[in-house]
Amino acid sequence: MDEFFIGNRLKELRKERDLSLGMVVKEVNQKYGVKLSKGKLSKWENKDNAPVLDERLIALIKYYNVSLDYIIGLTDKKTPPHLW
Repeated sequence: MDEFFIGNRLKELRKERDLSLGMVVKEVNQKYGVKLSKGKLSKWENKDNAPVLDERLIALIKYYNVSLDYIIGLTDKKTPPHLW
């Protein structure tokens, strides 16, 4: 898998919702208490930097309500499975 695939998925999700980088960062930081910068998200989306699985990426996964498998390209199904 391309290490920058995650950035493509993040950008696709943001654009599908017609959100700006600033809007996403503000909402994710407020809702999940992380410190994601607009610059960092931009670097991830534009493949200038590959994200690691940390609290910022997990917050984005929750924000977009998608599965980790979708973000990393193991599936094209966006919705996380409900196990309960």
